[in-house]
Amino acid sequence: MRYARTGLVAAVVAGMLLGAGPAYAFSDITDNAQASIVQALQDKGLIQGVSADKFAPNQKLTNAQAIQLIVDAIGLDSAKKRVEAPVWFASVPQNAWYTPALKTALERGVVIDGTWNAGGNPTRQQFAKLLYLGLLQKGNYANVNKYTSITDAKQIEIKNRVAVEYLLMTRIATLDAGRKFRPTDPITRMEAAEMIYYAERMVNKSYASSNGVTVTYKVENVDPQFNKVTLTRTNLPGTGYGLKIRKVEFTTDTRAVILYEPTDPPKNGTGTAYPATAVAYVPIVYDITVKAQ
Repeated sequence: MRYARTGLVAAVVAGMLLGAGPAYAFSDITDNAQASIVQALQDKGLIQGVSADKFAPNQKLTNAQAIQLIVDAIGLDSAKKRVEAPVWFASVPQNAWYTPALKTALERGVVIDGTWNAGGNPTRQQFAKLLYLGLLQKGNYANVNKYTSITDAKQIEIKNRVAVEYLLMTRIATLDAGRKFRPTDPITRMEAAEMIYYAERMVNKSYASSNGVTVTYKVENVDPQFNKVTLTRTNLPGTGYGLKIRKVEFTTDTRAVILYEPTDPPKNGTGTAYPATAVAYVPIVYDITVKAQ
């Protein structure tokens, strides 16, 4: 996957989301779940702190940070068939750290309404729309076929409603205790990190390795209730080698472990030959881990 960008150096100096710093917990994040999310994204090179020990979770995200984060997390690259850039793009500094990501997003059809200010702060619904459009560039995902009961739904602009509903349906985003999305609030660094964490897990491959056997797995949302998990054994030593899923263990109310077993070719023409790919369906409420049996 492609995460590193030369523009990140400039972001460090500016104290932005994608800066550089050592990989350890930040003192201004006290919630364990949030700390785990930030650590996971930091380990993948997607986000960093504003300083060595501060993440500034409540600081407002900027438009430049939002675009860079979405492009890197989803893994967007330049399109073969490019969409014409809006007129305002001509005024964007071509040597700015965020320009390559902005150009890529626009080329891939991530529409940005109106003019664009790198230092401006996107609202939660605006970030949701950008993330949703980015996700659409990576595959065919489930359509929104029912609407959630959102207390402040009237504050969501019609053009953003499907995007918000989709993120809620796939558990990329959630409502607060009062069933509010707070669409007009500027999105914070922590809120953006949480959405990106679940979006990245949905579209990008992960790896599980044991005893020299490497298995990739990809999680795809296929309907409002289930994710499809496709396991693929790579670097096969020869024909006839494959894998099979032994079982799915639901270890907690939110975590599921898929246990697989590598298989060898049948000996003397007896036994079962398994393909190198296997599929499991897991309810979307579960975070997924893949391990060898």
